[in-house]
Amino acid sequence: MASSLPSPVLRHVAMLPFMAKGHTIPLLHLARVLLLRGLASAVTFLATPRDAPFVRAGAPGAAVVELPFPSSTAGPQSTDELPSGSSFLDVVSAAAALEPVFADALAALDPRPDLLVHDGFLAWAADAADDLGVPRLVSLGMGAFPLCVAAAVMAQKPHARVSSPLEPFQVDGLPGLRLTKADLHPPFDDPEPAGPHWDFVCETGSAMGLSRGTIVNSFHELESLYIDKWNREMPLNKMWPVGPLCLASEPVRTLDSDIADWLDSRLAMNRPVLYVAFGSQADLSRAQLEEIATGLDRSDLDFIWVVRSRWFNGEEPFQGRFRGRGKVVQGFINQLGILGHQAIKGFFSHCGWNSVMESISMGVPILTYPIAAEQKLNAKFVVDVVEVGIRIWPSKRGDSGPASEQQLVSSDDVETLARELILGEGGKRAAAKASELADAARAAVETSGSSFETLELMLHEVCEIGRPEAKE
Repeated sequence: MASSLPSPVLRHVAMLPFMAKGHTIPLLHLARVLLLRGLASAVTFLATPRDAPFVRAGAPGAAVVELPFPSSTAGPQSTDELPSGSSFLDVVSAAAALEPVFADALAALDPRPDLLVHDGFLAWAADAADDLGVPRLVSLGMGAFPLCVAAAVMAQKPHARVSSPLEPFQVDGLPGLRLTKADLHPPFDDPEPAGPHWDFVCETGSAMGLSRGTIVNSFHELESLYIDKWNREMPLNKMWPVGPLCLASEPVRTLDSDIADWLDSRLAMNRPVLYVAFGSQADLSRAQLEEIATGLDRSDLDFIWVVRSRWFNGEEPFQGRFRGRGKVVQGFINQLGILGHQAIKGFFSHCGWNSVMESISMGVPILTYPIAAEQKLNAKFVVDVVEVGIRIWPSKRGDSGPASEQQLVSSDDVETLARELILGEGGKRAAAKASELADAARAAVETSGSSFETLELMLHEVCEIGRPEAKE
């Protein structure tokens, strides 16, 4: 689909990420793509002092303007401060205090931005951009499937007619898809939602609907049914699939020598490795961690497991427990580098969208363990729509803790399904599909590929709409 459009070069693009690494990373990749391809002469991030170092490291060609919170701001100022990902609305509420300083900073940028890309969770950014006449695009850090499915379910309310969380229902306009309430995340699992979470969803939807479109870190060949349905029904708020941004931005994939050496040794011994990581916000109980550890230990698989220090209250996690077969790593790592290593043959994942896209981009099948947000729908997409994974379900009741932690994934299921992913026929089928999609992902971001062309078309349309002469 070679483009006849001239390359649109923007003077200046401003970006406002939400205070969470999973939301920031796609915008870092997008900034690198814009600069790499000469589609923008300059990119400026507006970020909090806490997030600014991460932004500078991830997009070294971009400028960063720091937005300090007012001294009177109450509440957490980053999702890194949250005890649980389910408390993210506390960060959303605290972030609203940034609206005046953001408006001033955006107005002071020179030259004035041709475009603002802001996270949909920061709906208040719309007012400042609109006051200045700066066109804006919204980024939500998720794929087309959960957006399209959630919108259709809330419009049609088919789950109001089922009698149990596991009774299947169909959604008009989405042929072949059978859902249950258990596939939906709050508040979408309630046919008549209400409360702060639903109010937040409505505010986000309004910010999207009044924007020039939604940037989707995906590619048309992966989600064509859902992208096309959305764009037919909402032509004034297009989805623009421009990913996988992790491939388009040519990121660095180098690993720490300790990790690289360990993976190299497994490759040399022809021992397949399972990568285990549940994102930066997952809040796993000690009981659940123990079930996972026991299952991995009994699986006899080699694995590398990224854990969070807060899960262990300063204790050394699983010291010496796995006798060299399991490598436990703490902190933020180069996940794409790990997934791209030839020793990695599977990914035990929470199904955050970045992780899904990175795994598909590297051709790695997924053992899906959704924990929060839209991850249940991501898991549904991975397993039942594109068939690159296997689902693990909670099946064991915990002894204590809040209700959300009482249903545990059992060690028996971890053992059985991890082995199936790496060694079984189901895993082999998923790996074959993942390999096919990895080829399609690479083709999408290459010159004349669907995402390559869509990015240019998106900027062209937004710029034309934004120019006074175009309105005349």
